[in-house]
Amino acid sequence: MPAGQDAANADGPTVDGRSPERMRPREGGQPATMSSSMPSAQADVLVALEPRPEAARTARRALDRHGIPEDIAHTVSLLATEVIANAVRHAGLRPSERIVFFAHVEDDYARIEVADTGAGFDPDAAEFGFGLRLLDKLASAWGVDRSRGCRVWFEVDRRSHRFRRSPGARG
Repeated sequence: MPAGQDAANADGPTVDGRSPERMRPREGGQPATMSSSMPSAQADVLVALEPRPEAARTARRALDRHGIPEDIAHTVSLLATEVIANAVRHAGLRPSERIVFFAHVEDDYARIEVADTGAGFDPDAAEFGFGLRLLDKLASAWGVDRSRGCRVWFEVDRRSHRFRRSPGARG
C-alpha cells in the first residue's frame, strides 16, 4: 500500500501485515467492527504514514475526508498533529517503517491512536514538552501504551462538558 494511503476500506493487510480489522480498538476483548447499519455520523479512519514532516498533514486530510465534526475538529487536528510530530521526531524510525494513525469519530467524540515501533516514553518520568502539555490540557483522556512499540492515544469528548464555556466567558 502506498505510504499515506487511507486504509480504512482496504481488503488486504497493512504495511505491518495486520489487517485493518485487527488494528481497530478492542472493547471487552472483542474487535470493534464497522457495520452497514452504522450511522453516518460515525467514521473510522486508518492511515499508514511515512515518518516525515508531512505525516500530520496527511492524517488531517484523511480526517477531513471522513467528516470530522466542526465542534471538535480544531482540537482533534491540533492534538493529532502534536502526537504525530512527536512520533516523527522521536521514534527513530527508518524511512521504510510507518506510523499508524487510527481515528474513531462520532458527532461529539473522537478517539485518536498514533502507533510506531519506537521505544516510546514513560509519561510519568518524561519532561512534558509543549505538545504533551497541550494534550494534557485539551484531551478528555490520554495515555501511552509501550507493550508493542509505542502507542499514544487521546480522546476528545464534548459530552464530558470539558469544552463548555464558563458562565462569564465572552465569545
